[in-house]
Amino acid sequence: SEVHRTYYEFGEDVKNLSTYLFKSKYCFDKLAVVGENSYEWLVSYIAILSTDSIAVPLDRMLPEDELVALLQRSESKVLFYHPKHHSMMLSIASRMKEGSIDIALEKFVCTYPEGLSSKEPFPKDDDRFEKIGELIEEGKKIRDKEGDIFLNTPIHTDVERIILFTSGTTSMSKGVLLSHKNICSNVYAITQSLYVVAGDRAFSILPLHHTFENTVDMFMLSVGACLCQSDGLRYIVPNLVEWHPEVCISVPLLFENIHQKIEKGIEESGKKKLIDFMIPITNFLKKIGIDLRRAVYKEVLDKLGGDLRLVVIGGAGIDKRYVDSFSNFGIDFFMGYGLTETAPVISVCTTECNVHGSVGRPMAGIEAAIDTEDTSRNAVGEIITRSDCVMLGYYRNEEATKEVLTPDGWFHTGDMGYMDKTGSIHITGRVKSMIVLTSGKKAFPEEIESLITEIPGVSEAFVWGNRNDREAI
Repeated sequence: SEVHRTYYEFGEDVKNLSTYLFKSKYCFDKLAVVGENSYEWLVSYIAILSTDSIAVPLDRMLPEDELVALLQRSESKVLFYHPKHHSMMLSIASRMKEGSIDIALEKFVCTYPEGLSSKEPFPKDDDRFEKIGELIEEGKKIRDKEGDIFLNTPIHTDVERIILFTSGTTSMSKGVLLSHKNICSNVYAITQSLYVVAGDRAFSILPLHHTFENTVDMFMLSVGACLCQSDGLRYIVPNLVEWHPEVCISVPLLFENIHQKIEKGIEESGKKKLIDFMIPITNFLKKIGIDLRRAVYKEVLDKLGGDLRLVVIGGAGIDKRYVDSFSNFGIDFFMGYGLTETAPVISVCTTECNVHGSVGRPMAGIEAAIDTEDTSRNAVGEIITRSDCVMLGYYRNEEATKEVLTPDGWFHTGDMGYMDKTGSIHITGRVKSMIVLTSGKKAFPEEIESLITEIPGVSEAFVWGNRNDREAI
């Protein structure tokens, strides 16, 4: 069933939980959040940050031992968890009690106890387990007596307040240290680039522990949009039809799948020839200032809820034909680029500058450059960036920090690319995967793979560099 929350209710829950945390012994400590996307996930996370404590968002897909390893590394004292993680929490708590694992964790807070199964009920005899509703209620009682005392918390803008672990095994993953300034600077920059206004419905799909979804949701909340949280990947299309979102920020795979369903629907309706005939006409009319796309293709747009007007894709490249197809139907389909280390968005295409194949121009307040000695136009080199969005460094890893951050603040992204005459960034591949031929020419597997997958019948491709003993004649 759908659950609706107003900004006022959201604010009250955050204030109450913040007050509880402020008065607890865990204030200013490291507090972790793990689990499915939910209203309570956001309440927990923002309450942690509101008390100037350190938030540790963890991947909900981690197996138990890897989750334990990250809890050890981060020294988290409290863990807010979704009911789907309850059996794992019971196991961790049991292992802690018997002494087989040694972690700093003192509290397990279930964010939605009503969702627990009867087979594994909430443990009433273990005071390490708490229910978020009871903590919120406790905070409300304190607020009723003492007011919003948590607002007295001094917010330190330039010190680490979020530890985001990158993907990879727990021993190899780096903990990215982000500050309040990093996130707020990125949110502000996004507001200068994307047109989203109060009342817009934004479809939230990606896991909240990803900095892309995390920061974007902060942006949506900052402009007064309504966050519509997906019920899961199987329900994407029904959710779109049910909630009529105007905005969606996601990854390529999702919209590739949605596009396939749209194409199938067009084929089954018998209108493919008509739509193929109309697309050049509506695109021409748009060029002379008459935009009829959304009216002409209303039937297609209704399959996406009817109101979707803005899609931003990040995380990986997407085939140009998908961009063209959604644009043909009247949806602004933009590419963006960023990394966890840059909080995360560096650049994004906009209505004013949407160069095909690029990931847009750097956003307001963000510098980007190409690290290369080649002075020719479109010279390829490593993409580097400098701004208030760039991380403070890696958690307890000074050596890795020095490898990517220069003393004057430039961050080396590890991505290769070039800038065109509009200032838009084009990504060609990763520094580590670049193949240097014997002629000195540089080749990027990612570029070759994307061309191969355009061949009809090819769904996946893998390109690598290999030397053999044959000599050229």
